[in-house]
Amino acid sequence: MKSNTATGASFARALLGATSGLALAGFAFAAQAQQRTTADAAQVDDVVVTGDRVVDTIVEERLDPGVIDIVPTGDIALNSQTNIADLARRLPGVSVSFDMGRNQTATGEAQYATIRGFDTAYNAYTLDGLRLPQTSGGRSISLNLFSPFAVAGINLDKTPGATKDADAIAGVIDLATPSAFDFTGPLTRVRSLGQFAELAHDRDQDAFGGAIGADLARRFGDQNQFGFYGAAYFEQRDSAAESVAVQSDYRTSRANVGTARANGDNLSGVGLQWNFFNSRIERYGVTTALDYRTAAMELFARINYAVYNNTNNMNQSGLRNELTSSIAGVTPVVVQTNPNPGGGAYNAAGDYTPYGINPANYFRTEDVEQELFSAQIGGKYRFGDLTASLEAAYADGRFDSPRRIEAAWRAISYIGTPGNTGAAREGLVLDLSDPRAPRPVLSAGATAYALDLNNQPQRYIVEGYEYLSEAKSTVKGDLTWVGTDLVTSAAVGGLHEDSTRDGSLLRGDDRTFSFRTPTQGGSLYNGAVVVGPTYAQVPGTRLNQFMGTSIARPMILVDRDFIEAQIAQYVAPQTPSAAAVNRNLTDGQESRSAAYATATLKLGALEVIPGLRYEQNHFEARFYLNDADGARFISADRDYDHLDPTLLAVWRPSETLVVRGAARSSYTRPSFDQLAGPTSISRDPGTSEIIAISQPNPDLAPVESWNYDLGLEYYGRDGTVFQAAVYRKDLENLLVTSTTRQQTVGGIVYSRPENGLTGSATGIEISGRYSLASRLDGGWLSGFGIGGNVTLQETEADYRVGTTTRTGALPQAPDLIYNAELFYDLGRLRANLWYNFTDKRLAAIQDSQPDIYVQPLSQLNLGVAYALTPVMEMGFSVRNLLDAETYWTTVGESKTYISNDRNGGYLETGRVFQVSLTATF
Repeated sequence: MKSNTATGASFARALLGATSGLALAGFAFAAQAQQRTTADAAQVDDVVVTGDRVVDTIVEERLDPGVIDIVPTGDIALNSQTNIADLARRLPGVSVSFDMGRNQTATGEAQYATIRGFDTAYNAYTLDGLRLPQTSGGRSISLNLFSPFAVAGINLDKTPGATKDADAIAGVIDLATPSAFDFTGPLTRVRSLGQFAELAHDRDQDAFGGAIGADLARRFGDQNQFGFYGAAYFEQRDSAAESVAVQSDYRTSRANVGTARANGDNLSGVGLQWNFFNSRIERYGVTTALDYRTAAMELFARINYAVYNNTNNMNQSGLRNELTSSIAGVTPVVVQTNPNPGGGAYNAAGDYTPYGINPANYFRTEDVEQELFSAQIGGKYRFGDLTASLEAAYADGRFDSPRRIEAAWRAISYIGTPGNTGAAREGLVLDLSDPRAPRPVLSAGATAYALDLNNQPQRYIVEGYEYLSEAKSTVKGDLTWVGTDLVTSAAVGGLHEDSTRDGSLLRGDDRTFSFRTPTQGGSLYNGAVVVGPTYAQVPGTRLNQFMGTSIARPMILVDRDFIEAQIAQYVAPQTPSAAAVNRNLTDGQESRSAAYATATLKLGALEVIPGLRYEQNHFEARFYLNDADGARFISADRDYDHLDPTLLAVWRPSETLVVRGAARSSYTRPSFDQLAGPTSISRDPGTSEIIAISQPNPDLAPVESWNYDLGLEYYGRDGTVFQAAVYRKDLENLLVTSTTRQQTVGGIVYSRPENGLTGSATGIEISGRYSLASRLDGGWLSGFGIGGNVTLQETEADYRVGTTTRTGALPQAPDLIYNAELFYDLGRLRANLWYNFTDKRLAAIQDSQPDIYVQPLSQLNLGVAYALTPVMEMGFSVRNLLDAETYWTTVGESKTYISNDRNGGYLETGRVFQVSLTATF
């Protein structure tokens, strides 16, 4: 990434220069702004000062019949998060997650958001009510694609009624884009920001970034019945991350005591890895909205285009537990043997005693390109007591990994003997006393060997790719009758949705070039084998420190241009076989049709909304399968339907008090990659041996759930609010990834999604916001206020794992989520101190190993904004003020055993500082 330093620094300087220029322009414009009419100033205040937006969202929450939560997202002055998923953490019960397979944790940004911590598949994700293409493999939407420059707010509906999608057990997450009718008057706004990543700077890496966005809103016509809104934005930023993890599954410290799962308090680590990541993120896009609104008719058109690119390099330094031997013809001859009984992992006394210490280095790119185009048109027409609405939409999305490059350097193992040959005397022992930073215990000889980077010749270089796209078309409409007295309204409606998905994958196995080393013969290039460079000879920069200290062996941040040149020379000339390409193709179609009926009954202050929704699903696909019956293309199809009654009730005895209740049926569709797709094979980066195989299951049934909610809400003046709710979910046919493991050294993990048994979630949510302005009549103290929310829940599920049934927590559902906020909003000054906490949660279910858990994660964020002029506001913010870890996974519930690299390990991304400027004219 250092080759891009000039580009990144130039962009940052240009952006900061533009920010300064805007500030000067704002001061020059101040005299004219002071002469504006009172009405014009009020319009500006509605846009620049977000306190009014908070009050507006509270009013919207109070008037809705369901349990909803809303957070505005466009306030870059107080928020250093330029990612929608990170901003969603503010909402009650929302937790976030990442795609571990593509190093997304290393960006420091969240990728997915989910309601009440449920698996992302249990949510419906929409943009302005439109279900978007699901291009990340599951039912969720990768929210890092969306920018607060283009999205006005995040709306959570935890009790969707019959008019909304029924395949939403947790609820509906809707991203709302602005329209001209959202503003009280004309708007011209420019927002810019510059960012500084502290960890990247401390490691002498590219650390700057920034963003700029402009939007405009106008209403026109003789009655202002037309409205246009347009926005465009561009963001680029650099960051770094570092992580530590063990290499492989844990072993029992004693022989013949059963599985590692049965001995979770007496395990030994196998190998150690240190990882460093560079990421360059680009986000850019355009959103437009055209509206026509009169008393009789409403018409609208929406177009959104968004792009997210992440250029990601991963460098790894490791120490592996293994013995090696030289191939024939290599001098000197090295033959290493294991002195343990039977060549096993335990000595004669039954103690775990590994032999062999192999220094290893690894380089990988995990570039990601996401793109989304969506278009919606529709309208409403009112005639008498009837309103007819019709909407059509098309969306096309892709999620690509265009270049997945891997390279590895490996040594002859150190065993403590002359020439490192013969019966081994030494092996790698890990000190796990610091759960965040396990350390190797090495002799002086092993230390010297690990520090010598000339010991590791390059072993291989590979290149692969992965492409996934989905196009979705939707038509929906409804007819609503507005009545009086008891039945205030009734509606019927329907929806039809078609999607087409295509995917292709080329594994590195199919485009590999092996260099000749003492332990392998190597591939032919121009008729001869090639000896690659040692790790010491590879161009790059040496990492100056790691997690505030040093690591047991040096790490070079390899020059990506050098690796790409190797790809061009040795790998690109290879043409993958037709079989290699075909076996990773997937194509499929999916359709969903829905019909519903609902009514609103009103008895004084009580509203009751019964509804019934029917949804029918069809799925078909062709994909490559490799199982016990051989490798071949197969076709699969499935039809299933679901009938879901809903009942919402809301009682408003006064302007300040609201009582809500809901009972509804819902379901969750299996995701496309769970139903169909090629067999996925994961290999050890050092040995290229298969370590994991994952397969789909086209016979999966949908998860079903009955959901119950009851809430009490109080609304005071000046934005004061208190909300409390209890909920219960009863689930059947849980979807879990079942794993089986061969009980051999270097065993393979097989995974396949299966329907489990039953599960439940019972919880309570409390949220509130209180401002001293409601108690004090003026004075500087009246600007202070507090806010926050807490979700406390207990989940339980029965799982089938192999031939056994287990009871445990629902995956990804923490017992506790909370936010605490201290804010100030008075005159020209605004400030916000926000703390987010997500408790420990189950990440993956394993059979013979302890389950994988994500340990509790927290983040403290600070934002301060000051209005320089009536039209210009400057902001300063810090993300992760306490420099807490970004991700931490363990084997087992306790923090004792850090997980292996495939599950995340312990990762830090550091603080991010931001300065911003918002100009509104």
